[in-house]
Amino acid sequence: MKKKLALLMAAIMTVAMVPMTAFASTKANTVYNINVGTGDSNMFNNIIEVTSDNEWIGDESSFEIVVELENGKFAKEDYTAVVEGADKAKEDSYMMEEPDFYNGKDAGKLFEDCPTALSGIEDIEVFNSTTAYVKVSTAKFTNQGGVAIPIRAYALDEGSVKATVWSNQTIVFNTTAVIANAYDGEVVIESEGVVTFVEDSRDRVKEMEAITIDGLINGGVTDGTIKLKLKGDYEFYVDGNRLLDKGGDPLKDGISSTIKFLNDNNAELVGKGTLTTVSKDELVYSIDKIDTSKVAKITISNICITPTSKCNAGESAYITVSGSALDTSKKLEVAKMVEESVTYSVEDDDLPTIWAGKDYAETDDTSNTLEVSVEENTGDILNTSRKATFTFPDGIEVVGIKYTEKELEPDFEYKIDENVVTIWNYSKAKDGKESAKETDFGMKFLLNAAPTFSGDVDVTLGGEFDDVELTVATVKAPYTIEAKTSEVLIDYRYVPVNEIVITEAEEGILDDEDVITLQVEKMDFEDAGSYEVTTGDIEVDVNIDELDRANLLVITVEDASTEASTITISGLELYLDRTLPVGGYALNNVLAWDGEDNLITNNILWENSTTNEKMYDANALVVTERGGDITSGEKYNAFFKYDEVVVNDSYVEVVTAGRDQ
Repeated sequence: MKKKLALLMAAIMTVAMVPMTAFASTKANTVYNINVGTGDSNMFNNIIEVTSDNEWIGDESSFEIVVELENGKFAKEDYTAVVEGADKAKEDSYMMEEPDFYNGKDAGKLFEDCPTALSGIEDIEVFNSTTAYVKVSTAKFTNQGGVAIPIRAYALDEGSVKATVWSNQTIVFNTTAVIANAYDGEVVIESEGVVTFVEDSRDRVKEMEAITIDGLINGGVTDGTIKLKLKGDYEFYVDGNRLLDKGGDPLKDGISSTIKFLNDNNAELVGKGTLTTVSKDELVYSIDKIDTSKVAKITISNICITPTSKCNAGESAYITVSGSALDTSKKLEVAKMVEESVTYSVEDDDLPTIWAGKDYAETDDTSNTLEVSVEENTGDILNTSRKATFTFPDGIEVVGIKYTEKELEPDFEYKIDENVVTIWNYSKAKDGKESAKETDFGMKFLLNAAPTFSGDVDVTLGGEFDDVELTVATVKAPYTIEAKTSEVLIDYRYVPVNEIVITEAEEGILDDEDVITLQVEKMDFEDAGSYEVTTGDIEVDVNIDELDRANLLVITVEDASTEASTITISGLELYLDRTLPVGGYALNNVLAWDGEDNLITNNILWENSTTNEKMYDANALVVTERGGDITSGEKYNAFFKYDEVVVNDSYVEVVTAGRDQ
């Protein structure tokens, strides 16, 4: 790919000084931008001056300076003629290798800005495409206070081209400078935004956002034309060959009032005050007297656009910017038609995962959902003094919210009521009147999910908002338990049942000293059997304890995993009371109490659950403090009423009575 380069000369600071020797400073000689790349016509020239104010004391007649390029290579001279007295064409050589080119007055012929007084180069050897050795006369360097080192090079890729200049001999220094900046193209063409029309709205004429043309290099914009070609079911707002403003009046000074040159480059519009080309789908600017020694910066604005009667919701307007004054063209979206006056959306991103049962109120997180964006396409549609709501499904409670303040006013308020967030005063003018400016803000939420909740988390917008449902997160169980149904006969003390498999969702989710307690409905575990860690490296202990006044199977984590692990427990036996009726009995994952009525809580599935009604039925909090904090110093509990998690509602299926019946 052909590369375009704008040359940026930069000062290079002195970085080292050695006692009893002179020290040098280096700098680029001048600042100018040129067109460069990898082709012969795109070679760039530069000069680095190495100077010293100190008198050198020593007897060496010369010393050596090393020049190394980064993202650049030294240029070669292309010889095509046969050298006199030879049978073949001279081999291409690096342009820096001829020292006579750079000594004395000849230096000024090659580089206009090179000080002819700074001679003293005795020899130049380009070791390879990126490294050169420059032999400098010590006497001349001392007498004239420095030397000028020429650079003739190409850029290898986009980005900065740097030169490191160093010497560890008489003059001690080592510095690096940016000598050029490489770009892919000569100009950048952008639109500052897209205007929105609402279907069936009376507002049918709008001013486009400005289009900017920024030159990257000198001469990136030249004399010629700049054309704006409009595509789609839209038209420029014109009357014959006259551009109109939003009120329908012709623009003062015609087309020249829409294009401006932001820097002093002496550019003019040809036939100022005369419309070069104006139609409903095309505008053409003709410019003259561009100073190509400068970088041009242009803005095109004050142009109105209107949709045609054929324009439907979902259709956009595009403008292609091109012309003989530019080396490129760019297609820009400048307008769109929407069906609704307010647009709701979420980030185009992977859904974040929320762990069921985890208490996010106890973390340092501020959000665990995608951002819900509310964008008013025209001003004063949402009556922001009325309340709008974000409602989450049952099994989800809101810990807090995090919001952008792009349009939120100081009196913005919100209220959290378990799974519903209500907001108001989210965009009001200071005088109390509704804002004529479009409302535009985003909300992220910090949520707790009940132990029994799984799947996508949908939030429904309501109240002042239209009823819209958006998916903002997904909930997963931190670990899963699988157990197949066993058919058993009653009245047997040791009844074998199927194995139980516990699988972590990710490594380390079960932490040290976490406890999983399993209980079979109306039955006691008699034998814990044996267990095996079939995948991963978690370390556990499995036994039977009399907890919650029953024999429960207890799995205790002794060392957390570094790889998601699976625990398989087999050889289990149950005791069945002979009075149990035929039917299915559940295996439950429970939050158990020990013999002293102490709640065993170290299980991630119930971090956010409680048996205390005052905790899970807390009153809602009203927050008026701004800044995106969840509350001013406290967090909403967002707790759930404790309930066990059913692993298999028919883990044991009693199919017949005992022998004596």
